[in-house]
Amino acid sequence: MPIPANQLNERPLTVVQVIPDLQPSGAVNNAIEIAEALTRGRHRAVIVSEGGRMQDAAERAGATVIKLPVATKNPAQMIANARKLSELSSHLSADLLHAQSRAPAWSCLLASRTSKVPFIATYDGSFSERNPLKRLYNSVMVRGCRVIAPGERLARMAEERYGTAREKISVVPHAIDFESFNPANVDPVKRALLASQWGIEPRDRVILLPGRLSRPKAPHLLVEAAARLREAGLKDFLCVFAGEHPARSGYAGEVWDQAHQLGLSNRVRFVGYTDDMLSAYSLADIVVCTTMSQGGHRRAVLEAQAMGVPVAVSDSENGDEIVRAAPFVSDARATGVLYPSGDSSELAQTLFKLLAMGAPARRAMGVRGREWIASHFSKETFAERLLAVYRDVVAKSAR
Repeated sequence: MPIPANQLNERPLTVVQVIPDLQPSGAVNNAIEIAEALTRGRHRAVIVSEGGRMQDAAERAGATVIKLPVATKNPAQMIANARKLSELSSHLSADLLHAQSRAPAWSCLLASRTSKVPFIATYDGSFSERNPLKRLYNSVMVRGCRVIAPGERLARMAEERYGTAREKISVVPHAIDFESFNPANVDPVKRALLASQWGIEPRDRVILLPGRLSRPKAPHLLVEAAARLREAGLKDFLCVFAGEHPARSGYAGEVWDQAHQLGLSNRVRFVGYTDDMLSAYSLADIVVCTTMSQGGHRRAVLEAQAMGVPVAVSDSENGDEIVRAAPFVSDARATGVLYPSGDSSELAQTLFKLLAMGAPARRAMGVRGREWIASHFSKETFAERLLAVYRDVVAKSAR
């Protein structure tokens, strides 16, 4: 017998998110935000993953973390994971399975078919479609009963790539914790300590690139741009690469070698992961995002603007949705600059332009960025939109 709609709207939900691991990443931060939104609304948040550095943060947000080997792409293990997720859904009386990545999404899809618990996925579009087999593998992200897209461009991408019906896609932009990323909350002692650890001198103008040193994020473009800035006569800039170096990838070594071969040892710093991004952003004059793939809302771009830092963003980054920049707004309203994706020469020109503006003009741009983030990416709006999607999916599956 179907559950009456009024009862569905009143009772707490149990949502099981499935994500490969809890190592620092935008997807993990999004999963934690979802857990926090659920907990604040008196719902139950469960995260299934292989664990990682951000597990404590997930638990502080109110999530129950359950460990399963869901990062695997081994078909046999993915099927085994599906059985375990189906059993877990029954044990928890789960209302919804929400996948944040492709391999776990296949397990969720199979689990949903056996458990009858609805399955949805967040589609960020940050994966290539080099051949039909890859396209089939990626398509799992739109095979559930609903697709969550962080922006309108990604919603259109899901429509165009897979023929997904528009009414099946819900746009829910990410949220930024406006109080956590607040320049007024920077601890001067921590800031000075981080500057010392990173070798930043008072005269340095810092260009910060947050994120893993991985090929899809294309940090080599900033190394090339740094060489061009030096050739143009700039001497008082410092490019800081702040992110993990994937252990199984040789790409990070390629980027280090590139910087060394170009003679940039005194103009770049590879500082690894830091959990003090508040201080990191406060040290930056510019934050750069070099990713060439069309992906979700790059959290670092939003965080930087919340911290009042101008941003240089590739035009493949759904830029018009995450930064106010020409040609979409006038320079007087801009919070950053867009540059052509994959073009290190254009990136260098963009950085030169931002540095040449002078500190007062950059501060004014930063103020506009903080105001824009506050009005468009609040946690309250995110929670309201997300929970409305969850309620709608659960209600329709109960009919």
